[in-house]
Amino acid sequence: MPDWSYHTFFKPVLFRMKPETSRDFTLQLMNKLARLPLGDKVINFFGHMQPPGELERNIAGIRFPSPVGISGALDPNLKGTTSYSNLGFGFIEVGPISIKPCTLQKPIKRNTDEETLWYQHLHSNMGLDEALGKLQQTKPTVPMGIGIKGQTEEELSHLTENLDDYADFFIVDLNAADHIEKLRKITTKPVFLELTHNKLDENKFNHLEIDGFLLREGVQKDNGIELGKSEIPLLKSSIQQLLPFDKPIIASGGVHEPNDALELFRSGASLIQLHSGFVFSGPGLPKRINERYVYERTSETKQNTNGWLSFFFMGLGVFLSGIIALIVGLTQVLLPYDEAFLGMKSEEIIAYNHHLFHFMSHDRICLAGVMISAGFMFMQLSYHGIRKGEHWAKKAFVIAAAIGFLNLFYFIGFGYFDKLHFFYYFIIFPFFIFGLYRSRNMTIGSNGTNLHNSTSWKKSQLGQSMFVISGVCLLSAGIVISIIGMNGVFVPEDLMFFSLTPEQITAFNEKLIPLIAHDRAGFGGALISEGFLLLTIALWGYTEGAKWVWWTLAIGGIPGFVTGVGTHFMIGYDNHFHLSPAYLLFVFYIVGLIYSYPYLRGSKKQPLSLTSFGAKKV
Repeated sequence: MPDWSYHTFFKPVLFRMKPETSRDFTLQLMNKLARLPLGDKVINFFGHMQPPGELERNIAGIRFPSPVGISGALDPNLKGTTSYSNLGFGFIEVGPISIKPCTLQKPIKRNTDEETLWYQHLHSNMGLDEALGKLQQTKPTVPMGIGIKGQTEEELSHLTENLDDYADFFIVDLNAADHIEKLRKITTKPVFLELTHNKLDENKFNHLEIDGFLLREGVQKDNGIELGKSEIPLLKSSIQQLLPFDKPIIASGGVHEPNDALELFRSGASLIQLHSGFVFSGPGLPKRINERYVYERTSETKQNTNGWLSFFFMGLGVFLSGIIALIVGLTQVLLPYDEAFLGMKSEEIIAYNHHLFHFMSHDRICLAGVMISAGFMFMQLSYHGIRKGEHWAKKAFVIAAAIGFLNLFYFIGFGYFDKLHFFYYFIIFPFFIFGLYRSRNMTIGSNGTNLHNSTSWKKSQLGQSMFVISGVCLLSAGIVISIIGMNGVFVPEDLMFFSLTPEQITAFNEKLIPLIAHDRAGFGGALISEGFLLLTIALWGYTEGAKWVWWTLAIGGIPGFVTGVGTHFMIGYDNHFHLSPAYLLFVFYIVGLIYSYPYLRGSKKQPLSLTSFGAKKV
């Protein structure tokens, strides 16, 4: 559930439900997807949320892939524990867990306008026995901190003994402070002390042997706890009071946009946890924070010259081949080896049925347009993405190119070996392989400049969703056209256009339909490749200030639309029902460009060195 789908489709529906219902439904749905075979791969494909390697840090002897975690108070029923590992989080908090269940007597309140949540308290949990059952089913790939809450030393000891196998570190409150030495004899895991903004009297804990602090989210209000952006000033003040202890500090709550997180890091927080921001800003918030954090820490733009030029020349080869194919499609249509395969000249087909010949021209012109679009996108990915070390750009390039190369094998199903296509693949394939080899050590992850939940960011969610839908549409159209090419070859509108049946065409020349089928399937395969290009660029490259992404989408779509729609009117095949998917796709594309423009064209700000933030290194 990336931001583009959360804000555009799901959030308007979820926010009509009760807060508890929408929370449990969302987390449980994400958890079920994560547990499916290849579910984590699906989540990663659509979100590309894996934290960059630059974010990894060692705190209290624990390796954290990212400084961004999720508060246990958000998920007291442990419904989403497995899925968090796939959303860009570097650690997970669970709990607090008590011996017996603890429930809320009053419902959660959600204020959408002010983006606040109200809880009666933050101690709700299912109790030790049920929590253990849930934890046994959980296989997180990131550290897990477990909060324990007990009234006596016996209760705390029992909780620690039972939860020690699942915890990477423990979190205890001030009520357990006097029993920390006893807990140390039970577990070797680090112990963090949970504090609230109004309980920072250092006389209560300056003598304790603890490994760090966790500042619990929430502000006392209306006989309960309110969560929202108003927590940030209190968190910053509390962090400053704890800095003299020279211990790691986890600041929980308040973060609704990347800038909030950076303010806490600047103040001295070692790690942060999300709560209300995850609800209102969406599941893409951890990724946005991670990318901006990398951007802030990177003084110079990453450069990776290895392999990009080879990839660029491959894209150029696709682009030029598309130009050549367009010229052929607009002029002679059939090449000498096509005529040799058919055993007849183009003039004979025209004399038999000129609409049929124009239909063959239309297939080849459409293929040429797709190749020109794809070639342009390949070159853009190479120069603006891979050259600058953007791993997502290489991943998008490789997936789309690999699918494109598989089109060569369509000849097996039709018994028609296209010599020009083979020569074309023979020329560009070595560039692809060499680019793969040269870029084999490219690091995973990327940076981003987004700081705020600005108006342009909010509008961009619709823009991004339109491009994702467009990519899925192209991908689906390519699959359908490929299947048609390998089976019936023609749709009813095609047969109406040239007023012939397949049997009549076969009676005229039995090799004509295999040739047309080969062209149709090849066009479908090229559409699949372009669909993946559009989809992956929209999913992974959609970052604030990425002007080249907007231009790639804007210019890259022109050849495909012009040839795909224009050639139909050129040959008189203007069946509007047949063209309606292209019309609808054009609307999606234009809406996507309009709503994406302010965000993708936004100016980039120069990064600040994190050393100037005052963040404590641990």
